[in-house]
Amino acid sequence: MFDERQRMAREIHDTLAQGLAGIVTQLQAAEQTRDRSAVWQRHVANASTLARESLTEAGRTVHAVEPAALAEARLPDAIGEVAKQWATVNDVAAVLTTTGDARPMHPDVEVTLLRTAQEALANVAKHARASRVGLTLSYMEDLVTLDVRDDGVGFEPNVKRANGSTNGGFGLTGMRQRVQRLAGRLEIESEPGAGTAVSATVPAIPAGGVE
Repeated sequence: MFDERQRMAREIHDTLAQGLAGIVTQLQAAEQTRDRSAVWQRHVANASTLARESLTEAGRTVHAVEPAALAEARLPDAIGEVAKQWATVNDVAAVLTTTGDARPMHPDVEVTLLRTAQEALANVAKHARASRVGLTLSYMEDLVTLDVRDDGVGFEPNVKRANGSTNGGFGLTGMRQRVQRLAGRLEIESEPGAGTAVSATVPAIPAGGVE
């Protein structure tokens, strides 16, 4: 039961919370551009798209179904599409590079890496003030790694907040829990003024592998 609550908490954060944050951002931008019809319409259209996607993902979460992006495409294509949509909404360049033998992985591996990409990009949008993001999906013999690097303002990863938590909040905690559940590792490298790099490495468990 605890594991299921943890799964639901992570999924709600990765779908509803991110989606709502994106909708608010787009509507705020629309509010500031009411005198420019074309720009206003673009922000409202983006908000509508995010709302529809969030509703779809929320339904899939409740029924423990894999994310829609993975139901319709291979992992590199799914992450590439996520990056493309994110870049359009946030007006920041985001490019995915895939290396190695891209092959089907166990659903848990693919969901973990997709959610890591989504959360890392959400953090860039919220905090980084970046002009460019580079994502690299690397398939090795025994491991798969996703690196997300931005050229934004950076932060001090280990600085304690007033409530005792470290910088990053639930987003980084959720990413770390997902990755560690697969006996993988999540590494965060950042410093003020030097951008941020998020690296998630998980075992390359093939599709149809150990449940």
